[in-house]
Amino acid sequence: MFLNSFIKLIIIFSATSLLLGCKADSLEIKLSDKDIQSAIAGEAVAIDFEAEFSMLGELDDENKATLDQLLVLAEEFLSLDDFEIAKGDFGAKVLLEGSIPLTANPEEESPWYVSVSPYDSEFYIVQLKTGIKFDRLESAMSDINFLLSADPFHPIKYKLKAPGSTVIAPAVEIGGITHLYYAEKIDNRLTMNFSGGPFDSTGGGFLVKFK
Repeated sequence: MFLNSFIKLIIIFSATSLLLGCKADSLEIKLSDKDIQSAIAGEAVAIDFEAEFSMLGELDDENKATLDQLLVLAEEFLSLDDFEIAKGDFGAKVLLEGSIPLTANPEEESPWYVSVSPYDSEFYIVQLKTGIKFDRLESAMSDINFLLSADPFHPIKYKLKAPGSTVIAPAVEIGGITHLYYAEKIDNRLTMNFSGGPFDSTGGGFLVKFK
């Protein structure tokens, strides 16, 4: 499985803005207890995501030429999906829907994926990570233009469906309230936001114990 749409978004956004690093305004990932348990069992699991990026700068002739080169590069990594560019209050917005791998394989090749691994005898840790091909993708983008760079970490919102499961999460915003340490058994669904601070340099994640 491969994060096709997300990589395409990174490449296109970098080409149009030519910024050192590009970070999503929002990245929303939907998953369930069944998804996580299937990944633990070694099954190939793809989970839905939605992403939004702000686009700075115009797509002029020079940037179009760069974009053409990057699209050729993208063919080495993915099968391209469609995306939408919409008008925002302060410029264009790139809106995207797609899927991302959820896996227990620590050697996952996808540049971005959601990892699940044992934390102790009861809990599993679920976290956004970069895979083997991230460095290769970033290096290839820099070869085209030294200003191009894919950001490894992004503000992330998890929408988890796991009735009766216990969730532990650090430095998380839930329902408009920021928790230094959240630990609760959830009735059905839980939305968790991880952004800023430590999550500028590590992927947001949480612990889960199934009922």
